[in-house]
Amino acid sequence: MKKELSVAILALLVVSLVAVGCPPLYLQREPGPAPPGPFPPPDKEWSRTFGGRERSVAQSVQQTRDGGFIIVGWREGAGEFDYDIWLVKSDEKGNKEWSRTFGGRITDHGWSVRETLDGGFIITGTLYRGGPRYGDLWLIRTDEHGDKEWCRTFDRGGGETGHSVQQTRDGGFIIAAQVYPPFIGRSDLWLIKTDQEGNKEWSRSFGGGGSEGLPSVQQTRDGGFIIVASTESFGAGKSDLWLIKTDQEGDKEWSRTFGGREREGGSSVQQTACGGFIIAGTTNSFGAGKSDFWLIKLAPEHAILPVS
Repeated sequence: MKKELSVAILALLVVSLVAVGCPPLYLQREPGPAPPGPFPPPDKEWSRTFGGRERSVAQSVQQTRDGGFIIVGWREGAGEFDYDIWLVKSDEKGNKEWSRTFGGRITDHGWSVRETLDGGFIITGTLYRGGPRYGDLWLIRTDEHGDKEWCRTFDRGGGETGHSVQQTRDGGFIIAAQVYPPFIGRSDLWLIKTDQEGNKEWSRSFGGGGSEGLPSVQQTRDGGFIIVASTESFGAGKSDLWLIKTDQEGDKEWSRTFGGREREGGSSVQQTACGGFIIAGTTNSFGAGKSDFWLIKLAPEHAILPVS
């Protein structure tokens, strides 16, 4: 009876793990037939270009709920060093439906765009006001047609660039930025949480004696946040990939660095179905070339893994 009960409990545990997309780590099974391969690369369905004779740069893209795509970057304006944020919406075939520009008389950059819960869009980037300072972090909220509903700027007296934005579960927004304190000559990471109208609720800074930069942020299932970036202050080499986990108030719970003797950096992070993390970055210490794509998978937090 005890044996049958133990088998039943084990079977229920396995079904539960598989149901959430997490294959149990401690089970061994007989290898099945190998899948056919090698797999051919997918064929290109289509490609599109947007722009004219002026210079244009795309920085972020996301598929929208209608099957189309939203793209943000910047395009050259009428004057020298004049760039405006450029927002482009396409259909599912990549055909342009509309575009919008945002900016002033000097350089403005769009770095990240995401569709919001109501079908509009949120953009973060840099607004340059001119004068002796760098630009300010710029947050722009649009409706589903790309028309601006409101915008907010965030300034710490130096230079601030928003690199990543996401709408949070409470309807507000989380922004990961790179900030250059005045007269310091290095940069820190800046995490900003706003309400649904873009008003700042709190902010946190992360950094050391060197420069940190190019952060990306995602909200985690526990309501906290995961940030990936590069750091010159911590780690083993010239710069390392830096992963930071915070609670829902932005206070650091833990951080890890990854790297060798040369330069590494992180570009994107996502939480996996099992609660771990998948990271995309660049490495100059490992791989076959001067710099290589770097994909890192982390186990779930608090997971007890078998000793290999």
